[in-house]
Amino acid sequence: MFFFASPVFALTPNDTFFSDQWYLQKIQAPRAWDMTIGSKDVVVAVLDTGFDLTHPDLMEHMWINKNEISGDGIDNDGNGYVDDVNGFDFINHDGSPEPDVNQPYDEGAISHGTVIAGIIGAVTNNEQGIAGISWNVKLMDIRILDNLGVGNSGTAREGIEYAVKNGAKIINLSFTGFDNDPRLEDAIRVANDAGVLIVAAVGNTEGGGINVDEKPIYPACDEHLNVKNGVIGVAATDEQDAKSLFSNYGATCTDLAAPGQNILSVIYQNDAWAPFVQGYYQKDWAGTSMATPMVSGAAALLVSRHPTLNPEQLKNVLRLSTDPIHEFGPAQGKMGSGRLNIANALVLADQLYPAEAMPGSLVKLACEKNADVNDPCRAVYFYASDEKRHAFPNDRIYFTWYQDFSSVKVVSASFLSSLPLGKNVTYHPGTKLVKFQTVPTVYAVEAKGVLRPLVSEEIATVLYGSNWNKQVDDIPDVFWGNYSFGASIQSSNDFNVVTTIASVTGLGQNF
Repeated sequence: MFFFASPVFALTPNDTFFSDQWYLQKIQAPRAWDMTIGSKDVVVAVLDTGFDLTHPDLMEHMWINKNEISGDGIDNDGNGYVDDVNGFDFINHDGSPEPDVNQPYDEGAISHGTVIAGIIGAVTNNEQGIAGISWNVKLMDIRILDNLGVGNSGTAREGIEYAVKNGAKIINLSFTGFDNDPRLEDAIRVANDAGVLIVAAVGNTEGGGINVDEKPIYPACDEHLNVKNGVIGVAATDEQDAKSLFSNYGATCTDLAAPGQNILSVIYQNDAWAPFVQGYYQKDWAGTSMATPMVSGAAALLVSRHPTLNPEQLKNVLRLSTDPIHEFGPAQGKMGSGRLNIANALVLADQLYPAEAMPGSLVKLACEKNADVNDPCRAVYFYASDEKRHAFPNDRIYFTWYQDFSSVKVVSASFLSSLPLGKNVTYHPGTKLVKFQTVPTVYAVEAKGVLRPLVSEEIATVLYGSNWNKQVDDIPDVFWGNYSFGASIQSSNDFNVVTTIASVTGLGQNF
């Protein structure tokens, strides 16, 4: 077991109901946010009853299939699914993964998928609603359960296959069954081999829960005797870190526990369906179904900071970094390694799997001797806090930020490729004037790559001196998209070179 000292301060979001989310403090989410708030390149698939695609606390984090055109009845991207812009519904076999309006329903089942999506990744720090565990994440909506919360291993298997095929890194399975389907087991194995972590509930049973070693629950118990198994079985605990009365348990299939009762989250809302017109949020949700997305959200934060970790490594880190829980009676020693602690997990991952470089670093590939000047190995990138690599288009831009190349770290191709490519680096604000090759306008550069056109040579002379034209960089039109454009500079009073330069002291502040 690992324990780490807490810092004095922790990042606190401004969401309206944050203070009511007791479980975030319990699992040390604010401490974790000081290390990472996640990445929008991490996709978590929610296989459930479908979630509210228009919920104001979810929309910004909705996964969108950008290669598909909505409503045209064509499989535009050729992935085998028609109109799957927001995910897929394997109950109705269409591209609308939401509950069926005005059809028979169970109220809890209708909101079940929405609740889970909110725990993982409700939009955070937006002055409304709740805070999600991952501030930056994409939620893939895959409906495999109907309005009554009923599905089967076939729809579950199809949902897993869809999630893997379309780029999910983590799959949340907050459902259970007693029948083992070899085809579902195969799908889980294929997902693990593809680097996808499966997080599954161990289930609920009235009267104290059951021992799933004796009566296995699926998919949580799938392949658990395989040492390379990438399925995390999750039990539920209460505010006092004791086993929730309803939670199942088991020494083999339960890997760890997480808070699973008195949970506040987003719920399904629909003005066109009378029972669901009122309210966007609801408290008192309970079940291992609620504990499971807490682990999925934690895994999303881990992946954002350590994108190369495989399912087995993620599982090990989450298990080894837990806090102790109170275990009594038949469940003693059968609640996994302890209760989830996200901050400990991030610190432990840094220790066990130190990254080749951390955000804020300059990185490049190693070059072979006599490599051509245009070889891709020559490219230098800034690894920013947005978890992306940003290329320097040329040396002139580089030297407005750094004096030499001494701080550039050589990294492996696998590490570099694990970082998504972001926008190119732009000039340090105030240091240069720029123009595009086919446009005569000369621009001054402000923070965040904002270009402001100078209306006359006289103004350029006052601001940058008589040799201002020697400070103009003529850049290819292809880099137009790297910049945004501000108001024109009508007089020398509209722009101060000294204060503009001083406004950004480090490259990380410019993204």
